Amino acid sequence: ARFMVESLERGDFYIICPDNDVDRATDEKRMAWAIGDIIENRPALSRWHANHADSFETFLKSE
Repeated sequence: ARFMVESLERGDFYIICPDNDVDRATDEKRMAWAIGDIIENRPALSRWHANHADSFETFLKSE
Protein backbone atom coordinates (compact mmCIF):
# COMPACT_ATOMS: atom_id res chain seq x y z
CA ALA A 1 0.00 0.00 0.00
CA ARG A 2 2.89 2.36 0.76
CA PHE A 3 4.24 2.02 -2.79
CA MET A 4 0.82 2.86 -4.22
CA VAL A 5 0.40 5.95 -2.03
CA GLU A 6 3.91 7.18 -2.91
CA SER A 7 3.16 6.64 -6.61
CA LEU A 8 -0.09 8.58 -6.34
CA GLU A 9 1.67 11.42 -4.53
CA ARG A 10 4.20 11.61 -7.39
CA GLY A 11 1.33 11.77 -9.85
CA ASP A 12 2.22 8.50 -11.55
CA PHE A 13 -0.34 7.44 -14.14
CA TYR A 14 0.61 3.76 -14.08
CA ILE A 15 1.27 2.10 -10.77
CA ILE A 16 3.12 -1.15 -11.24
CA CYS A 17 3.85 -2.57 -7.82
CA PRO A 18 7.12 -4.45 -7.40
CA ASP A 19 7.00 -8.14 -6.61
CA ASN A 20 10.26 -7.87 -4.64
CA ASP A 21 11.68 -10.71 -6.74
CA VAL A 22 13.99 -8.43 -8.73
CA ASP A 23 14.96 -4.76 -8.78
CA ARG A 24 12.93 -2.11 -10.64
CA ALA A 25 15.34 -1.98 -13.60
CA THR A 26 14.94 -5.72 -14.18
CA ASP A 27 11.15 -5.42 -13.84
CA GLU A 28 11.17 -2.71 -16.50
CA LYS A 29 13.26 -4.86 -18.85
CA ARG A 30 10.86 -7.78 -18.34
CA MET A 31 7.92 -5.50 -19.17
CA ALA A 32 9.68 -4.20 -22.29
CA TRP A 33 10.38 -7.77 -23.41
CA ALA A 34 6.74 -8.76 -22.78
CA ILE A 35 5.40 -5.97 -25.02
CA GLY A 36 7.95 -7.16 -27.59
CA ASP A 37 6.20 -10.55 -27.49
CA ILE A 38 3.17 -8.82 -28.99
CA ILE A 39 5.04 -6.56 -31.42
CA GLU A 40 7.33 -9.33 -32.70
CA ASN A 41 4.64 -12.04 -32.61
CA ARG A 42 6.54 -14.20 -30.14
CA PRO A 43 4.64 -16.57 -27.85
CA ALA A 44 3.36 -15.04 -24.63
CA LEU A 45 5.91 -15.16 -21.80
CA SER A 46 8.56 -16.03 -24.37
CA ARG A 47 11.34 -15.34 -21.89
CA TRP A 48 10.62 -18.85 -20.57
CA HIS A 49 10.22 -20.42 -24.04
CA ALA A 50 13.12 -22.60 -25.16
CA ASN A 51 13.33 -20.83 -28.53
CA HIS A 52 13.61 -17.37 -26.96
CA ALA A 53 15.22 -17.80 -23.53
CA ASP A 54 18.77 -17.10 -24.78
CA SER A 55 17.63 -13.97 -26.62
CA PHE A 56 15.89 -12.79 -23.48
CA GLU A 57 19.03 -13.28 -21.38
CA THR A 58 21.03 -11.28 -23.94
CA PHE A 59 18.36 -8.54 -23.87
CA LEU A 60 18.38 -8.52 -20.07
CA LYS A 61 22.15 -7.94 -20.02
CA SER A 62 22.01 -5.15 -22.61
CA GLU A 63 21.71 -1.51 -21.69
